[in-house]
Amino acid sequence: MRDSADFDLLACGLFFTDMTFTGLPTGGPRVGHEIRVGPYFQTPGGIANSSISAARLGLSVCMAADVGDDPMTIGALAALNEEGIDTCHALVHTGWQTPLTVLLNYDDDRALVTSETAHPGDCMLRADFHPSSLVAITHLQPFPMPWLRHAADSGTLVIGDVGWDESGRWQLSDLAELEHCHVFTPNETEALHYTRSETAEQAIRRLAEVVPLPVITLGARGAMALDAGTGEVVHVPAIPGPVVDTGGAGDVFSSGLAAGLIAGLPLADVLRLGTVVSALTISRPGGATTAPALDEVKAFVASRPLLAADYGFVADLSWDWSGSRGCRVAPAG
Repeated sequence: MRDSADFDLLACGLFFTDMTFTGLPTGGPRVGHEIRVGPYFQTPGGIANSSISAARLGLSVCMAADVGDDPMTIGALAALNEEGIDTCHALVHTGWQTPLTVLLNYDDDRALVTSETAHPGDCMLRADFHPSSLVAITHLQPFPMPWLRHAADSGTLVIGDVGWDESGRWQLSDLAELEHCHVFTPNETEALHYTRSETAEQAIRRLAEVVPLPVITLGARGAMALDAGTGEVVHVPAIPGPVVDTGGAGDVFSSGLAAGLIAGLPLADVLRLGTVVSALTISRPGGATTAPALDEVKAFVASRPLLAADYGFVADLSWDWSGSRGCRVAPAG
């Protein structure tokens, strides 16, 4: 099956460079005051999170995104290449700065500040075609994405993610390509807004009328999914542990879903793989750059007997791929 596609995973979405600060006290920093914290982390973000995490799980990954040619971005692309990720379909726009997000992690919450300028023109999300893949992860937009329709028609399982709807409309009909997605992964707040529901249980049943496999992430309560074809509902609790940096947690979770779908796991185990990968990542600062390799996931489960009953399946996971099948992007100029 894997030989029928160019890659296991196509990650096509919004690319950011992230700068993460952790250990900030609740309520700070305040105007006119300075807070000193430990090391900051400069990392690729956005769709790069799913790309890195999936590559570390052993999938062959192609990332398609719009990026600038600023030094931070060129360094980020080089880091992705070192992870074995094909970045030939990253479109480098000369003279444009890749959007930068500063993540401020407090004791009990986080704040984000994003700097971005007008998009320079051509957009990889609007492309007609991208390399073929078994699964694709993308950020859904309020405009047509022809490549996504083509991918779905060709048998690719598309995982569609969303962000906060700044328009305030919260209309599923605004997500132009949702009907071509196999999986839809809003968080609980987004799901409640989109479906006008009061509970996640209500929301997921309404979403199942639109996509075959809605998955709602519930934060500290884990995640739930509903197979619209069989009616199976699955709730997987979160794995207890420290929460240090939640940046990219949803993207990393999606990479676990992608790996689970490719492996043909039962629905509950697909969710569990996303859950354990995300749990390990958020337990340390650095976003997806701290995402675990498959061997680390196996070792983590093996060291915790209480997880054995539900997570024992990870011991049998393996892929025979290693290294990038494609090419690397070169710095502009």
